[in-house]
Amino acid sequence: MAKNLPSDSFRDLDEVTSLVKTHYGLTVTTRPLAGEVDLNFYLQTPAGEEYTLKISRSVAARATLEFQVAILEHLNKQPLPWSVPHMIPSLSGEHLLEVTSEEGNLHFIRLQSWVSGRLLDDINPRSPELLHQWGATCGLLNRALSDFDHTEAHRFYKWDPSQTLFSQQYLPLFATAAQQEIASYFWDRFEEITQPKLASLRTTVNYNDAHEQNLLVNDAGEHPAICGVIDFGDTLHTHLVNELAIACAYGAMGLPDPLTAACQLTKGFHDIQPLSEEEVEVLFDMIAARLLITVASAAHNQQAEPDNSYLQVSAQPAWDVLQKWRKIPPALAHYRLREACGWEPVPQREKFNEWLATSPSFAPVMTWAGKSTIPLDLSVGSLDLGNNENFLTIKPFAKTVDRMLAEAEADLGVGGYAEIRPFYTTDAYQVMGNSGAQWRTVHLGLDVWGNAETPVFAPLAGTVFSAADNAGERDYGPTIILEHKVSNSLTFYTLYGHLSRSSLANIKTGQTVVAGQQIATIGPAPENGNWPPHLHFQIILDLLGNEQDFPGVAYPDERATWLSNCPDPQLFYPDLPQWPQTTLTANEILPLRQQKLGRSLSISYQQPLHIVRGFGTYLYDTDARRYLDTVNNVAHVGHEHPTVVRAAQRQQAVLNTNTRYLHPNLVQFAQELAATMPEGLSVVHFVNSGSEANELALRMAKIWSQQQDMIAVEVGYHGNTGACIDISSYKFDGQGGQGAPPHTHIVPMPDTFRGRYRDPRTAGQLYANHIQEAIQQVQSKGRNIAGFIAESILSCGGQIVLPQGYLSAAYQMVRAAGGLCIADEVQVGFGRVGQHFWGFQLQGVVPDIVTLGKPIGNGHPLAAVVTTPAVAAAFANGMEFFNTFGGNPVSCAIGRAVLEVIKTENLQTNAEQVGTHLRQGLLALQQDFPIIGDVRGPGFFQGIELITDPETQAPAAHQASYLANRMRQRGILMSTDGPLHNVLKIKPPMCFSQENADFLLENMRVVLQENKMKV
Repeated sequence: MAKNLPSDSFRDLDEVTSLVKTHYGLTVTTRPLAGEVDLNFYLQTPAGEEYTLKISRSVAARATLEFQVAILEHLNKQPLPWSVPHMIPSLSGEHLLEVTSEEGNLHFIRLQSWVSGRLLDDINPRSPELLHQWGATCGLLNRALSDFDHTEAHRFYKWDPSQTLFSQQYLPLFATAAQQEIASYFWDRFEEITQPKLASLRTTVNYNDAHEQNLLVNDAGEHPAICGVIDFGDTLHTHLVNELAIACAYGAMGLPDPLTAACQLTKGFHDIQPLSEEEVEVLFDMIAARLLITVASAAHNQQAEPDNSYLQVSAQPAWDVLQKWRKIPPALAHYRLREACGWEPVPQREKFNEWLATSPSFAPVMTWAGKSTIPLDLSVGSLDLGNNENFLTIKPFAKTVDRMLAEAEADLGVGGYAEIRPFYTTDAYQVMGNSGAQWRTVHLGLDVWGNAETPVFAPLAGTVFSAADNAGERDYGPTIILEHKVSNSLTFYTLYGHLSRSSLANIKTGQTVVAGQQIATIGPAPENGNWPPHLHFQIILDLLGNEQDFPGVAYPDERATWLSNCPDPQLFYPDLPQWPQTTLTANEILPLRQQKLGRSLSISYQQPLHIVRGFGTYLYDTDARRYLDTVNNVAHVGHEHPTVVRAAQRQQAVLNTNTRYLHPNLVQFAQELAATMPEGLSVVHFVNSGSEANELALRMAKIWSQQQDMIAVEVGYHGNTGACIDISSYKFDGQGGQGAPPHTHIVPMPDTFRGRYRDPRTAGQLYANHIQEAIQQVQSKGRNIAGFIAESILSCGGQIVLPQGYLSAAYQMVRAAGGLCIADEVQVGFGRVGQHFWGFQLQGVVPDIVTLGKPIGNGHPLAAVVTTPAVAAAFANGMEFFNTFGGNPVSCAIGRAVLEVIKTENLQTNAEQVGTHLRQGLLALQQDFPIIGDVRGPGFFQGIELITDPETQAPAAHQASYLANRMRQRGILMSTDGPLHNVLKIKPPMCFSQENADFLLENMRVVLQENKMKV
């Protein structure tokens, strides 16, 4: 029998079935359900009707059960958007029946309608939208019960957060000293701070049990909605805020950031049932109170009923939340919860604003008079700040700031309040939030950039609160905090960071300072925290328990709270220059795109990204959130690689012209590029895009052969020009296409996973035979072929790796017919496949023409065609080939830099080694998740094909899209490909590291466990 049943009577399911037949006239099948108080059973009739039978324990009081019946009758009269059970009368017309067990004990039985749906506990992920619904459901319940009362509601109940001190008796049962410390801390807070406030708070009848096993959701795909509420045995008259506190206690479980989850629940509740400020003030402690009851009850139950695992189901998750709750400053939680309600987060802010409006001017924190002061833009998208290399280490950072000041002929630079900065977006500062990795990027102070030893003055009178050296790397270094008691009701603080160590020698805690008094000097690096010399000046209304330090940056999702607590210091100095905010927001850009750009221009992801910075394997949005890029093979050696950037800047500053003039860059780049090719491929033509390269290759083939017919591969894509579209099945067989033109002949995609030939030993030759058939069809019409074009690995086809022997057989057939063989390396070249520099080398062949694009310029529009001297000679038929921008000095300088970085940073080896590690990780995921049908591809050109059925290989296109969008939400950029849109492609920048691969795999595992991904 089910081990979760309480140790009481009615363990025999036949006995339960007989009871239902006798008293309700129903023939049913029966299975037990979990429960702490009642024995619960699921019933189903042969006709499919579903019910819940509840059998009370022998100690249950009739009045208590009548109370629960009355609640359901009341709620069923309310206009609620979801279902609650309704009572089913017995054959005698009663809702509550007395029965006697074999042991002679009296029990009560009730029959209720079954409420369909999945337990919220089964829903993964627990999204912000679902948490908001959870809170709103509690608000609706609370509102629906606001005019309900019952004598049995007014009783002591151990699960009431307001009665948490009852559970304090179980403190000795907690297993560790750490657990006892946490529990004592929160029980002491409750007794000393919260309990005295309860008498003034609203009370009502609460549902009191909104946990994840009592809320049901529908099967609405990616957006499940709450559709039912069950189990009203805990309903109680208590403080209204407890309804929300209980939901928050459970909703926060299992998430890295429980406070953010509580805020989302609170917003949902408050939107329906507005809270008072006094209720929100105690909410943090009431959530802790309920969690304490959970762990105390579990500890007690472990002794009383050690075999009832149901009674322990929430214990460890509750401890996990309590451990995190203990680290949160209660005042910060209060402010964040206020923000969720739409109020000014920090109540003191209004008093500060009132004081500031009536205050006289302040002494300058630094000497402005006679000095040129400019606003300094250090935001994430700042073109003045430039490449990440300019600030990753102190020397280039200092040079960058000096350059910005020198170019403006300025003495001081100011700014930074609420600015989104990229300085803290490395792995060292990464913290996992509920939606993936996050970083503190919102700057909370005013920076004044100048020379070391510049004097710093107190803007107003105060007392030294602390003076300490926060000596960590990129910390404040020497720091002074002043306390300002400006009235009986307002005290605030000012912080001065990045000072000199000598500043601390003559200042002591408790010392009084007057307005305009020198308190410090700006410190040099490294003693100032290893920053370029500047003052960090910050106003703080609540130190949140800090004494010598305070955060200077905040998480973007929490910015309203932190900016409320840290007013803009420039309010003290309104005449200081401010940086004009001229950047368009995403909400402004989107409609402009729709109005001004072509309608066929697509945009990635359901929630489009506003990207303003790139570096290495990462892209950064306007909040400086870092996204791991797994699809941008265009940024071949890494986004904005410093070597490539410098090469472009240096040459652009001197000369950029066309190829009708002599310049060494052109021939040197051609020489270096040809050196990477097999012998014979030695003549280079430079163009600006892969499309241009393939267009030129087609011209060469047609001139060489004096024929027009081309053979291409199914679902191939070779560019966006007219001639390229004509050979791109991906386009002309897709939406808006008109099928293959008369001179294009498509052969089957050589797919050994779902194609017509799947044996890798024979598939290469069998697929190549279709090329011979195409040749014969052309020849039967009195024509011949110009050539055959194929990607070395099929990208739009779904990262299809060609079966061994395919290209060697194909090339032999094409050349025998007089055609040329074109290898499209636009996607896969330059070491990406790991084992070789070029993808065609995986097949052991040498093409007649190789087309290059995307990676060759690392994002700069640059492409090339490399061919043999014979083909080049045939192409030079008297008609000049000239491309205005192809082969210009800037493009060639960039191309040379890309080749240099590939070699000096061993990126081809990296692709092979990390690619192998990644592939092994993907294969391990395939073993655990049957939705992964195939993992394929070498190096950094891999594909993951998703299926819903291993037998039929039905494509899982919706799941692939869901995975890509969920990974984007978690800070990883992925994309789908393939004719069935069910392949995730992985082709990252070549500097992709093993740590990047592991981060990708870890997050994929998280998403693959979500409901949408189960097949």
